[in-house]
Amino acid sequence: MGEETLDAPAGPDRKRSRRTIIIVSAVVIAIVAGGIGTWFALSRPAGIQRADVVRLDKERVILDNSMNLYDPLYNQFSARYSSVMSEDAEKQEKDAVLNQDGDRLKRESRTNLDRLERMGSSPAMQEKEISDAFNRFKENYGAVISYNDQLVVNTANITQSIGGPCAPLHSTLNVGAESYSEDYVKAADACLASIGTAKATTDAETTELLTSVEGIIRGQRDKQQEVLDGKDEFERLTKRTLAGLAMLDINQALSAAEEKYESAAKDKYNQLVTKANDSNKTFESALKKRTDQFDAAAKGGE
Repeated sequence: MGEETLDAPAGPDRKRSRRTIIIVSAVVIAIVAGGIGTWFALSRPAGIQRADVVRLDKERVILDNSMNLYDPLYNQFSARYSSVMSEDAEKQEKDAVLNQDGDRLKRESRTNLDRLERMGSSPAMQEKEISDAFNRFKENYGAVISYNDQLVVNTANITQSIGGPCAPLHSTLNVGAESYSEDYVKAADACLASIGTAKATTDAETTELLTSVEGIIRGQRDKQQEVLDGKDEFERLTKRTLAGLAMLDINQALSAAEEKYESAAKDKYNQLVTKANDSNKTFESALKKRTDQFDAAAKGGE
């Protein structure tokens, strides 16, 4: 009757004993897990393995292929953003296109930069030839990625300025209107302010383009201001005629600035891509050379 059954409540000693068992078990598990980790680290053969080189080469191929995604993504962004700007859509709609398509390109860049960092931590980097080839590969591919990121900024700024406030200057303003000179000066001031803002974040080539356009617009704006400042109707008519003649050359000047920009941007991009392709071939060759050495050693040991 007075004996303790299995169903009887456990006393303080039994609770303490049970806690002790749990603690001891946890310690044992931790020790075993640590032992397994140590064994795994120690059991890995010294130096790099063929699998390390093969894995690194697969990452190289994935990165190289993913770079081809930039062109269609950028073309989609450029077309959509130019379209929404020309349609004079609401700011919210313009921002939506910029954020959605622009962020998609940024995500692609982050993915590729992360992959480059991952590749740099490969055990295969222990070998100098592979490490040197990878560093050149990383530098040149990183330069292309940076160029693509800046291209989004450049395109957005050109579209927001030249395709934004500057667009009405030579499209919707009524040349025959009595208020044309006044309307032109007002629109030109908005255009010049927009270009000034755009130049703050563009690269050298794009800044040169915007500066050229800025000079062309400012010159025409000043001529229209002279019309407004004319002392009498005859002087205003004379100034208006001179401004009109100058306007005939403006499209040619703008086209020349655009062609110069496109040529410089194309040359810059082609140089970056050529360097990237060359470093990719060198990196691929270094990896193949090492796998061939592994294969030759394996055959020799048979």
